Amino acid sequence: MKLTKRENQLLDLLLLQNEYQATTFFGNQLSVSNKTIYSDLKNIQKYLEKTKLTIDRVPRKGIYLIGSHAQKEHLKAVLSNETMVVLENEAFTPAYRQLIILADLLIYEKRGTYEDYAEQFLISKQSIKKDMDEVFTYLKKNGLTVKTGSKQTAQEKETMIQKVFKKYLIGYSKKYHPQAEHDQRDNLTYFSEILDPQIVYQVNLFIEKLMIHTGKVLNDYFVYSLRLSLCILLTRLNLGHHVEEQNEFVFKDLKKMQLYMIALAFSEDMSQELNCVFFKHDIQYLCSLLFAHGVVPGVADLPIDQKLHMITIALIDEMTHLLNVRVDEDEQLYHSLISHIIPMVHRLKNDIYVRNPLKENIKRQYTTMFTLTQFASAVFEKHYGLFLNEDEVSFLTIHFQLAFEKIQLTKHVLIVCGNGLATSELIFNRIKQNLPASVVIEIATEKQIKENPVDDIDLIIAAVPLEISQIPVLHVSALPTADEVAMIAAYLSTMSEHEKTMTYSKKNTTVSLASFIHEDLIFLNMAFNEKKEILNYLIEQYERLGLVEHGFEETIFQREELGNTSIVSGVAIPHGAPDTVKETSLSFMTTKHPVQWDTNAVRLIVTIAIAEKDMAIAKDLVSDLYNVINSKENVQQIIESQNAEELMAYVRRRTAEDVF
Repeated sequence: MKLTKRENQLLDLLLLQNEYQATTFFGNQLSVSNKTIYSDLKNIQKYLEKTKLTIDRVPRKGIYLIGSHAQKEHLKAVLSNETMVVLENEAFTPAYRQLIILADLLIYEKRGTYEDYAEQFLISKQSIKKDMDEVFTYLKKNGLTVKTGSKQTAQEKETMIQKVFKKYLIGYSKKYHPQAEHDQRDNLTYFSEILDPQIVYQVNLFIEKLMIHTGKVLNDYFVYSLRLSLCILLTRLNLGHHVEEQNEFVFKDLKKMQLYMIALAFSEDMSQELNCVFFKHDIQYLCSLLFAHGVVPGVADLPIDQKLHMITIALIDEMTHLLNVRVDEDEQLYHSLISHIIPMVHRLKNDIYVRNPLKENIKRQYTTMFTLTQFASAVFEKHYGLFLNEDEVSFLTIHFQLAFEKIQLTKHVLIVCGNGLATSELIFNRIKQNLPASVVIEIATEKQIKENPVDDIDLIIAAVPLEISQIPVLHVSALPTADEVAMIAAYLSTMSEHEKTMTYSKKNTTVSLASFIHEDLIFLNMAFNEKKEILNYLIEQYERLGLVEHGFEETIFQREELGNTSIVSGVAIPHGAPDTVKETSLSFMTTKHPVQWDTNAVRLIVTIAIAEKDMAIAKDLVSDLYNVINSKENVQQIIESQNAEELMAYVRRRTAEDVF
């Protein structure tokens, strides 16, 4: 037997009383007559037959619920998870019938016959037909089509299905349960026929813990909206429906990916509690939901270990030094980092591996920031003996890139081609080496341009016809000429001067890349065939020249184990920890034949050894180096060098070129 919402409220009142109360007391509390209270009590008494509780009515004394304290507490627990509680006048409305039909059709992918629904709701088949017509009209109005046949289901993107269903639930609750948006402990009992109460319970528990853990209290509407989104997502996942890949720009994903660990922890909990299986795109979509509802990373409910606190501060100070930007004044950066670092140290100590789905994009589009973060991460090696793999470094890079962009506004440039990835790569390589550090380039497709807002894009470089009015578009040929590259560079330079946002320029750098290249560390046309042979030889040369400490060899090989140090232009970039380097120096080696270096075949190996005393210039040094080796054309020029003087001359020429 199920109680109506009012009967449930009356029973709640009875459970709260420690003495007899007059009938009028309950009537006043619920704004109904005594006659209605007596009627409701009859149904409640029937409901209580399965318990050891009884309702005692004494003339001139009132009404009291008789039973032990334990029995009453047990009933409270049962009621908190009770199914189907709706008002009588709500259960028979067309809107309620349409809610059930819409859930069957859209979420559960089942469709009852007119007869089935007519019997369920005790109305005519004609009324059911009108309800179904309303549902189909709602779906069509919101951009969903319906497949005809015995199983009529919406054939659309999973995210669209979930958003359309949530929109209906919000509209429905505004009409029948407006208080729900202002009650953060609401259990959505009025949706219990379409949402599993156990899912609702787990979602409420997660949101409550989330606000305690992060120290960020979400407003009532955000809690309500997030609760619905998560319940719908979990319901669909339990039915085997997964979110499609989100076709967004990488720079927009960075903000959401700050929340990846929170989303990952939630997915693991739901896997245990609800047997819910999350795929990669489901977790990334979950990050989007959390970000859209104002969730920020942080840790407020745990005592922070003093050593971890000091290491986090040391990491931020080191990056402030490397970037020459005051990220140490960003309080949110500390909270974001400490919330990541606490579980990260636990993972590394216990050999638990977490993959960052954006790792390759981060290494490619935020190369300098990634490399500097990797250098700064030596604090974990020094204090914990832990070496961070590339996935962990890329997670930390996200936090520092976002902090950097708060201070120095970053320009976002898209390259759009119609002839596939190869053409895009050519334009990317020709243009990237001539851009300042504050410009982020991303290769995009025409589809992405159409499906995503471009209001925060500063420039599109297109090798295909594009008609976009709100932002500048520079059209170039599939193989950009020197004049076209110069045009792009000039445009960015003019834009930067006008807005005073791009403070980095090669004119301002005092770092000379060539001054750190020792002629004794240039090795041309070497006959090595294996990566290990090359590393052993290079380490031996550094040690022979007295440029490094004894631990240099260990850190070089440790870095290689943690991730790929080669890039697609055909260059390997091994590097050691700064605290094992005495004098900053770069080595260049070319080989007779390509050598397989993890995922790439390389013929150029550039060793980076930056001493701690020179970390202030690391940003410019790394940035200039990548400008030289990021293009396959540049790499080929270096490989073709006949002697050390020719190689040095080419490097000096490339770093001296001043487009801006």
